[in-house]
Amino acid sequence: MKKSQFTRMVDRLEAEYAAWDAPAKRFEAAYRRTPFTILVSVMLSFRTKDEVTLEAGKRLFALADTPETMAALTEERIAEAIYPVGFYRKKAQTIRQMSRYLLEHCGGEVPRNEAELLKIKGVGPKAAHIVLETAFGEKTVAVDTHVHRILNLWGFLATATPEESFSELKRRLSPEEQAGLNKLLVSFGQVICRPAKPLCTECPVADECPAFTPDSPGSSRRRV
Repeated sequence: MKKSQFTRMVDRLEAEYAAWDAPAKRFEAAYRRTPFTILVSVMLSFRTKDEVTLEAGKRLFALADTPETMAALTEERIAEAIYPVGFYRKKAQTIRQMSRYLLEHCGGEVPRNEAELLKIKGVGPKAAHIVLETAFGEKTVAVDTHVHRILNLWGFLATATPEESFSELKRRLSPEEQAGLNKLLVSFGQVICRPAKPLCTECPVADECPAFTPDSPGSSRRRV
């Protein structure tokens, strides 16, 4: 896929975004959005369905939504609040350790640069870039499974892992082109271009998608 086609498809999705951004709105309205709660939410979301992450975040942030109050909780209390997210006991330990790290090394604030974020145990490049974009408005792209899957489905990328996709996007797209791409494609991937039973007939870019066939929408889609 040429970059011009990619840009055109993204522009068309952005024009339709308001029609299917319900998942993003649910997260934004669920609890007070701060760099800290965003960082914790990213940690909770690893290998966990979005709805489970959302409810776990509500329960946890009702108890504590700052590094100070979170560090004061026991790991057992955090684990109880976030259950049944995947690896909930390990995540409880990581969240408490991260809260203490922020207090001891960052003045209780979430760092706003990648190098400092990556020093925090449990924070990888994807989490760091989600925080940088969502919490601080940085022009960057976080690549999760939705972004990786959809851009390979379109043929804009030919990569084997989200990490490879991230490197390729950083090389091919300007910061301005990266900005907002994660939020756009995650919502699109949750509502329309779903991994299972995609709603191809409702897709605003189906006519340009190489994986779409009008006779059997969804059945011809490659699995990435």
